[in-house]
Amino acid sequence: MTTHASLAALFPAAFVSAGRVTFAEAVREHQDEVYGVALRILGDRDAAREAASAAFLKAYRSWERYDQTRPVRHWLLRIAANEAITIGRARTRERARTTSVDEAGGVPDPAQTPDQALVAREERDRVRSAVAGLPELYRVPVVLRYFSELSLEEIAAVTGRPTATLGVQLLRARALLRASLEVRRDRSD
Repeated sequence: MTTHASLAALFPAAFVSAGRVTFAEAVREHQDEVYGVALRILGDRDAAREAASAAFLKAYRSWERYDQTRPVRHWLLRIAANEAITIGRARTRERARTTSVDEAGGVPDPAQTPDQALVAREERDRVRSAVAGLPELYRVPVVLRYFSELSLEEIAAVTGRPTATLGVQLLRARALLRASLEVRRDRSD
């Protein structure tokens, strides 16, 4: 028996209350990030809400089986990414996915002039659109790395992919994004 398991066997009440997180606490702490991952993978607010709801429902149903010694954030983000992928695939089969530019906008910097805010918003929209256009294989690691700011090890835990594979996928994704953004820039000029 491991030290961890033997301590739990000797002091079950103290052990359970010491490090356990309730489902409500996990939702409260990670709901925005779960929604954000789904939104960046899907590019559609309604679909992201649907994916986040489905992810939390799945997490709730599996909460008793969840290993509380592992980070809840990684577990929830993995469920959210998988749900977003599933919903994205279903929506792609149903109809072509479209993203409203107005829906993809962020909060403007109050110190920016209106012109600067517009240019910044257009640039964010270009990047988000380019990320949404990436193949799923590359889109998920990009969203988790650059939007959720996870390390390669954390992304590996979330996706179940080896870190070396993720490094290559991120490298290829950046090349695809660079090419996509250059094409989009040339079209707008």
